[in-house]
Amino acid sequence: MTKQKDNKPIEVSILVSGSDPALAGWVRQGLEGLGHKAVHYEYLPEANSFADDFDPDLAVLDEEDSREDFVRRLKRFKDAFPRCQIFLLTKENSTLGPQHLRPVAIRHWLFRPFEASDLVKVLGAAGRSLQNQWREEHRRRLTLTGFEALVGSHPKLKAALETARKVADSPQTSVLILGETGTGKGLLAGAIHAESPRSSGPYQEINCGAIPGELMESELFGHVAGAFTSANTEKPGLLELADRGTAFLDEVGELATPLQAKILKFLDDGSFRRVQGTESLKVDVRMIAATNRDLETEVREGRFRLDLFHRLNVVTIALPALRERAEDIPAIADHYLEAASYRIRGMKLKWAPDAMEALMHYSWPGNVRELINLTERMVLITTESDTISAEDLPRAFSSPQSLFIPDPETGEIRVDLPKEGVPLKAVEKALLEAALERTDGNVTEAARLLRMSRGSLRYRLEKLGLRDKASRRRGRPMRRRRRAA
Repeated sequence: MTKQKDNKPIEVSILVSGSDPALAGWVRQGLEGLGHKAVHYEYLPEANSFADDFDPDLAVLDEEDSREDFVRRLKRFKDAFPRCQIFLLTKENSTLGPQHLRPVAIRHWLFRPFEASDLVKVLGAAGRSLQNQWREEHRRRLTLTGFEALVGSHPKLKAALETARKVADSPQTSVLILGETGTGKGLLAGAIHAESPRSSGPYQEINCGAIPGELMESELFGHVAGAFTSANTEKPGLLELADRGTAFLDEVGELATPLQAKILKFLDDGSFRRVQGTESLKVDVRMIAATNRDLETEVREGRFRLDLFHRLNVVTIALPALRERAEDIPAIADHYLEAASYRIRGMKLKWAPDAMEALMHYSWPGNVRELINLTERMVLITTESDTISAEDLPRAFSSPQSLFIPDPETGEIRVDLPKEGVPLKAVEKALLEAALERTDGNVTEAARLLRMSRGSLRYRLEKLGLRDKASRRRGRPMRRRRRAA
């Protein structure tokens, strides 16, 4: 059976059957030096007599094993090991021909007399072919698609994926995905499309924050020839190209207010006009939007339309930040390191315990995307060893950026003070944010956790600019403290 052990060559298991002792010697001498394993039998045993862990990739069988039931045993062997490729050594005047051995699909025939080098050459080529095949299968296995691309088992992630799977079955429902940059909003949007009845239709994606506002309308709705100076020909927009499929608007919170009104009209009836066009077009598109902004705050402050927010917010899926699901870091780090190391170097790298500890204590401001980028960097620069240690990691990982790490078992918060120090105000602000996050914005409960009065906490929240973090979860603004006359 082909096996990969860390960075060692892929091992091909070879069965050699024949009464000629020189035969096994040739195979061992020619192939074991390549990292393969050869096992020799004087004759081909019954399939059920092999050890349970025996699983050969190649079999070299000498027809000089003249037992009358050779063909019967060979067929049983092939039934037991269907993926094994068989190389038959025989005489040109052998009574065994293709008509007898067609059911076992002989890979190669070698007629006596032959040179030992010929046999080694043929088997070496077969071994290399198996290695390439195994690497490709391994690459496909490591290339996650759909919902599997979001690696982890944290309850918040599992809840988000469960909602996404349900909404995927409803091809018309608008979806709003919330989450910090790098949490996988684009992956989730693509998975919803791929698992939906619209999967055979187009999937169009646009980053609303990456295109200047004056060009965004044309990108979304298209334009007619002459609509503006450089518009020499008509151009269909993203929504038109996504007909019968899905349109994903990433960072939808960046849209200018006038364009928000046009998006709202499109969501109402599926119709639109190209820029400077007079013809009304209609398409069948499912809209998925995503943002790293707090749209409720954007609505309150007049930067995002309330009606569009409600129209997009039919189903909301919130993806947690990586620091909120630190227990998923080992699985994510291991998967992407294995995938990158095989893709780039054809070998397996691994994290040393101290390196994994550093990953667990890092704040991950770039979330999963930052972790994926880190694994690629480590594969490229780690050339002297198959193990990545904490010393190999960038400097940021030796000086923790995460001041507070929730402990899901005890509910306590552990403080990691960076070596270069930190302003006390930053510590206080991070602690108050953690308390509000733990209590879902409930000021009374947060004050209880911090062993302080509710009034004192309100004063500190306002002083540190955290008032909205409490009010947006409670549903009403936090009253400002009255100043003494």
